[in-house]
Amino acid sequence: MPVLNLDKGKLEVKNKAENVAELIIFGEIASSRWSNSDVIPSDVNNLLSEIGEGDALDIYINSPGGSVFAGIAIYNMLARHKGHKRVFVEGYAASIASVIAMAGDEIIVPENAYLMIHKAWGFAIGNADDLREQADLYERFDTTIANAYMTKAKDGKTFDEFLELMKAETWFDGFTSQDYFNVTSTEAVDIAAFLDGELCKNYKIPQNLLMNNIKAKNEKETDIQKDFGSSEIELAKAKLNLLINL
Repeated sequence: MPVLNLDKGKLEVKNKAENVAELIIFGEIASSRWSNSDVIPSDVNNLLSEIGEGDALDIYINSPGGSVFAGIAIYNMLARHKGHKRVFVEGYAASIASVIAMAGDEIIVPENAYLMIHKAWGFAIGNADDLREQADLYERFDTTIANAYMTKAKDGKTFDEFLELMKAETWFDGFTSQDYFNVTSTEAVDIAAFLDGELCKNYKIPQNLLMNNIKAKNEKETDIQKDFGSSEIELAKAKLNLLINL
Protein backbone atom coordinates (compact mmCIF):
# COMPACT_ATOMS: atom_id res chain seq x y z
CA MET A 1 0.00 0.00 0.00
CA PRO A 2 1.45 3.42 -0.88
CA VAL A 3 2.07 5.87 1.95
CA LEU A 4 -0.19 8.90 1.67
CA ASN A 5 1.40 12.34 2.05
CA LEU A 6 -0.19 13.77 5.19
CA ASP A 7 2.29 16.59 5.79
CA LYS A 8 -0.28 19.11 4.59
CA GLY A 9 -4.04 19.19 4.61
CA LYS A 10 -6.14 18.86 1.53
CA LEU A 11 -9.62 18.10 0.32
CA GLU A 12 -10.31 16.54 -3.04
CA VAL A 13 -12.78 14.31 -4.80
CA LYS A 14 -12.14 12.07 -7.76
CA ASN A 15 -13.65 9.15 -9.57
CA LYS A 16 -12.18 5.92 -8.26
CA ALA A 17 -14.12 3.65 -10.58
CA GLU A 18 -17.44 3.66 -12.37
CA ASN A 19 -20.12 4.82 -9.89
CA VAL A 20 -17.55 5.07 -7.09
CA ALA A 21 -15.89 8.32 -5.98
CA GLU A 22 -13.31 9.30 -3.36
CA LEU A 23 -13.58 12.18 -0.93
CA ILE A 24 -10.33 12.99 0.87
CA ILE A 25 -10.50 15.15 4.01
CA PHE A 26 -7.00 15.89 5.33
CA GLY A 27 -6.96 19.13 7.29
CA GLU A 28 -8.87 21.24 9.81
CA ILE A 29 -12.63 21.70 9.54
CA ALA A 30 -13.52 25.38 9.18
CA SER A 31 -16.53 27.56 8.34
CA SER A 32 -14.38 29.86 6.19
CA ARG A 33 -11.04 29.11 4.59
CA TRP A 34 -8.12 30.59 6.50
CA SER A 35 -5.50 28.40 4.87
CA ASN A 36 -5.27 26.11 1.86
CA SER A 37 -5.50 23.06 4.12
CA ASP A 38 -8.90 24.00 5.61
CA VAL A 39 -11.93 21.88 4.73
CA ILE A 40 -15.13 23.93 4.48
CA PRO A 41 -18.77 22.87 3.95
CA SER A 42 -19.19 24.64 0.60
CA ASP A 43 -16.30 22.61 -0.82
CA VAL A 44 -17.92 19.35 0.23
CA ASN A 45 -21.29 20.46 -1.16
CA ASN A 46 -19.73 21.39 -4.49
CA LEU A 47 -17.78 18.17 -4.69
CA LEU A 48 -20.80 16.01 -3.89
CA SER A 49 -22.73 17.75 -6.67
CA GLU A 50 -20.16 16.44 -9.14
CA ILE A 51 -21.12 12.80 -8.56
CA GLY A 52 -24.38 10.94 -8.94
CA GLU A 53 -26.70 10.90 -5.93
CA GLY A 54 -26.57 7.12 -5.86
CA ASP A 55 -22.82 6.76 -6.47
CA ALA A 56 -20.80 4.97 -3.83
CA LEU A 57 -18.41 7.20 -1.92
CA ASP A 58 -15.15 6.31 -0.19
CA ILE A 59 -14.27 8.98 2.39
CA TYR A 60 -10.72 9.22 3.74
CA ILE A 61 -10.25 11.25 6.94
CA ASN A 62 -7.11 12.46 8.66
CA SER A 63 -8.15 15.56 10.58
CA PRO A 64 -7.80 17.18 14.01
CA GLY A 65 -11.35 18.54 13.80
CA GLY A 66 -12.29 22.21 14.03
CA SER A 67 -15.54 24.15 13.79
CA VAL A 68 -18.59 22.41 15.25
CA PHE A 69 -20.99 24.25 12.92
CA ALA A 70 -18.92 23.38 9.84
CA GLY A 71 -18.45 19.78 10.92
CA ILE A 72 -22.16 19.22 11.57
CA ALA A 73 -22.94 20.72 8.15
CA ILE A 74 -20.50 18.33 6.46
CA TYR A 75 -21.88 15.40 8.47
CA ASN A 76 -25.43 16.21 7.37
CA MET A 77 -24.41 16.55 3.71
CA LEU A 78 -22.69 13.19 3.73
CA ALA A 79 -25.48 11.53 5.71
CA ARG A 80 -28.00 12.66 3.07
CA HIS A 81 -25.96 11.22 0.21
CA LYS A 82 -27.86 8.16 -0.96
CA GLY A 83 -24.92 6.15 -2.24
CA HIS A 84 -23.11 3.65 -0.05
CA LYS A 85 -20.46 5.41 2.03
CA ARG A 86 -17.27 3.87 3.39
CA VAL A 87 -15.19 5.95 5.81
CA PHE A 88 -11.49 5.19 6.23
CA VAL A 89 -9.81 6.78 9.24
CA GLU A 90 -6.31 7.09 7.87
CA GLY A 91 -4.44 8.65 10.79
CA TYR A 92 -7.05 10.08 13.11
CA ALA A 93 -10.50 11.60 13.09
CA ALA A 94 -10.52 13.85 16.15
CA SER A 95 -13.17 16.10 17.67
CA ILE A 96 -15.76 17.13 15.06
CA ALA A 97 -13.93 15.04 12.43
CA SER A 98 -14.99 11.96 14.41
CA VAL A 99 -18.60 13.12 13.98
CA ILE A 100 -18.09 13.39 10.22
CA ALA A 101 -16.86 9.80 10.28
CA MET A 102 -20.22 8.71 11.70
CA ALA A 103 -21.85 9.58 8.35
CA GLY A 104 -20.39 6.39 6.88
CA ASP A 105 -22.40 3.23 6.29
CA GLU A 106 -19.11 1.46 6.98
CA ILE A 107 -16.34 2.88 9.15
CA ILE A 108 -12.87 1.35 8.89
CA VAL A 109 -10.30 2.15 11.58
CA PRO A 110 -6.86 0.51 11.27
CA GLU A 111 -5.21 -0.77 14.43
CA ASN A 112 -2.88 2.24 14.54
CA ALA A 113 -5.47 4.91 13.70
CA TYR A 114 -7.67 6.82 16.14
CA LEU A 115 -11.09 8.24 16.79
CA MET A 116 -11.03 10.99 19.43
CA ILE A 117 -14.15 12.36 21.10
CA HIS A 118 -14.49 15.24 23.56
CA LYS A 119 -16.93 17.86 24.74
CA ALA A 120 -17.32 20.99 22.67
CA TRP A 121 -15.05 23.83 23.73
CA GLY A 122 -14.13 27.30 22.57
CA PHE A 123 -13.51 30.84 23.67
CA ALA A 124 -16.06 33.24 25.14
CA ILE A 125 -16.04 36.87 26.19
CA GLY A 126 -18.65 39.05 27.87
CA ASN A 127 -20.54 39.40 31.13
CA ALA A 128 -21.96 36.62 33.30
CA ASP A 129 -25.12 36.38 31.21
CA ASP A 130 -23.10 36.05 28.01
CA LEU A 131 -20.95 33.30 29.49
CA ARG A 132 -23.97 31.35 30.77
CA GLU A 133 -25.49 31.57 27.29
CA GLN A 134 -22.27 30.23 25.79
CA ALA A 135 -22.23 27.36 28.29
CA ASP A 136 -25.80 26.47 27.34
CA LEU A 137 -24.82 26.53 23.67
CA TYR A 138 -21.88 24.19 24.26
CA GLU A 139 -24.15 21.78 26.12
CA ARG A 140 -26.49 21.72 23.12
CA PHE A 141 -23.47 21.00 20.94
CA ASP A 142 -22.57 18.09 23.23
CA THR A 143 -26.07 16.68 22.84
CA THR A 144 -25.89 16.90 19.05
CA ILE A 145 -22.46 15.29 18.98
CA ALA A 146 -23.41 12.44 21.34
CA ASN A 147 -26.51 11.76 19.25
CA ALA A 148 -24.31 11.38 16.18
CA TYR A 149 -22.16 8.83 18.02
CA MET A 150 -25.28 6.95 19.07
CA THR A 151 -26.16 6.34 15.39
CA LYS A 152 -23.11 4.07 15.17
CA ALA A 153 -22.98 2.89 18.80
CA LYS A 154 -22.69 -0.74 19.80
CA ASP A 155 -25.78 -2.29 21.32
CA GLY A 156 -25.98 -1.50 25.01
CA LYS A 157 -24.00 1.75 24.82
CA THR A 158 -25.92 4.75 26.10
CA PHE A 159 -26.13 8.46 25.39
CA ASP A 160 -24.93 9.29 28.91
CA GLU A 161 -21.98 6.93 28.53
CA PHE A 162 -20.82 8.80 25.46
CA LEU A 163 -21.19 12.11 27.29
CA GLU A 164 -18.85 10.78 29.99
CA LEU A 165 -16.36 9.55 27.39
CA MET A 166 -16.49 12.97 25.75
CA LYS A 167 -15.91 14.67 29.10
CA ALA A 168 -12.76 12.58 29.59
CA GLU A 169 -11.48 13.27 26.03
CA THR A 170 -11.25 9.64 24.93
CA TRP A 171 -8.99 8.26 22.21
CA PHE A 172 -10.06 4.99 20.57
CA ASP A 173 -7.60 3.05 18.44
CA GLY A 174 -8.74 0.45 15.96
CA PHE A 175 -9.10 -2.16 18.71
CA THR A 176 -10.94 -0.14 21.35
CA SER A 177 -13.18 1.64 18.87
CA GLN A 178 -14.88 -1.70 18.19
CA ASP A 179 -16.01 -1.85 21.82
CA TYR A 180 -18.09 1.32 21.46
CA PHE A 181 -18.85 1.82 17.76
CA ASN A 182 -19.99 -0.35 14.90
CA VAL A 183 -16.69 -0.09 13.08
CA THR A 184 -14.28 -2.49 11.43
CA SER A 185 -10.68 -2.64 12.60
CA THR A 186 -8.00 -3.59 10.08
CA GLU A 187 -4.28 -4.23 10.25
CA ALA A 188 -2.00 -1.26 10.84
CA VAL A 189 -1.12 0.76 7.76
CA ASP A 190 2.09 2.69 7.05
CA ILE A 191 0.68 6.14 7.60
CA ALA A 192 0.97 8.98 10.10
CA ALA A 193 -1.59 11.24 11.72
CA PHE A 194 -1.84 14.89 10.73
CA LEU A 195 -0.67 16.38 14.04
CA ASP A 196 0.26 19.89 12.97
CA GLY A 197 -1.81 22.96 13.85
CA GLU A 198 -3.01 24.85 16.89
CA LEU A 199 -5.84 22.43 17.70
CA CYS A 200 -3.45 19.59 18.51
CA LYS A 201 -1.83 21.65 21.26
CA ASN A 202 -5.08 21.41 23.24
CA TYR A 203 -5.47 17.64 22.97
CA LYS A 204 -4.30 14.89 25.33
CA ILE A 205 -2.55 13.03 22.52
CA PRO A 206 -1.72 9.36 23.32
CA GLN A 207 1.99 8.92 24.00
CA ASN A 208 2.59 6.39 21.22
CA LEU A 209 0.91 8.63 18.65
CA LEU A 210 2.87 11.64 19.86
CA MET A 211 6.17 9.74 19.75
CA ASN A 212 5.46 8.50 16.22
CA ASN A 213 4.85 12.09 15.14
CA ILE A 214 8.11 13.26 16.75
CA LYS A 215 9.98 10.38 15.08
CA ALA A 216 8.55 11.30 11.66
CA LYS A 217 9.59 14.94 12.10
CA ASN A 218 13.09 13.93 13.21
CA GLU A 219 13.44 11.68 10.17
CA LYS A 220 12.43 14.60 7.96
CA GLU A 221 15.08 16.78 9.60
CA THR A 222 17.67 14.05 9.01
CA ASP A 223 16.72 13.79 5.33
CA ILE A 224 17.11 17.56 4.97
CA GLN A 225 20.59 17.42 6.48
CA LYS A 226 21.62 14.57 4.18
CA ASP A 227 20.43 16.42 1.10
CA PHE A 228 21.68 19.91 1.92
CA GLY A 229 24.58 19.57 4.37
CA SER A 230 24.80 20.23 8.07
CA SER A 231 25.72 23.91 8.31
CA GLU A 232 23.12 26.17 9.93
CA ILE A 233 22.77 28.32 6.81
CA GLU A 234 22.31 25.35 4.52
CA LEU A 235 19.82 23.77 6.92
CA ALA A 236 17.80 27.00 7.17
CA LYS A 237 17.68 27.25 3.37
CA ALA A 238 16.56 23.63 3.13
CA LYS A 239 13.75 24.16 5.67
CA LEU A 240 12.58 27.28 3.83
CA ASN A 241 12.54 25.39 0.55
CA LEU A 242 10.57 22.58 2.19
CA LEU A 243 7.96 25.03 3.52
CA ILE A 244 7.60 26.71 0.14
CA ASN A 245 6.87 23.37 -1.46
CA LEU A 246 4.33 22.18 1.12
